[in-house]
Amino acid sequence: MTVDPLRIMTNQEIRRWYNEQVGRIDEYDIQWKAEGIGIAERARKVWEVRHNARLMARDMMLDKEEVEGLRARDLKLYGDPNGPRWEYLIKAAEMLGLTGDNAYEWIIKGAQRTNTAVNKRFE
Repeated sequence: MTVDPLRIMTNQEIRRWYNEQVGRIDEYDIQWKAEGIGIAERARKVWEVRHNARLMARDMMLDKEEVEGLRARDLKLYGDPNGPRWEYLIKAAEMLGLTGDNAYEWIIKGAQRTNTAVNKRFE
C-alpha cells in the first residue's frame, strides 16, 4: 500500500500500512546482509525502519486522542512516548543475557513483530 499524501486514511488503513512497513524488514535485512553490512549496523537500520514507520503512522492519524493513547502506552512500556529507543533495546537484550551478535539478532527479529492487541484495536 503506497501512501497518497492527499488522501485521508482511516486508522485501520494506517495500521495496515504500518504492518506492511514492518513486514518488509526481513527483506531489507536480507538485502543489507547480501551487501556485506554487519549485523550491528543492520540491527540499527531495522530499528530505524520500525521507529520511523511508527512515527509516520501516528502523524497520519487524525484522532489525536488515539495517538496520545498510543504514546501513553509506549511511555509506560518503554519510558518514551515514541516507542523503544535503541538504548532501551540494547539494555533489554542484556537483561535477557544476550550480548554481541545475539543481541543484534534479537533486535532484528523483534523489529519484525507487531503487537497483536494493538492490531486488533485497529481492525
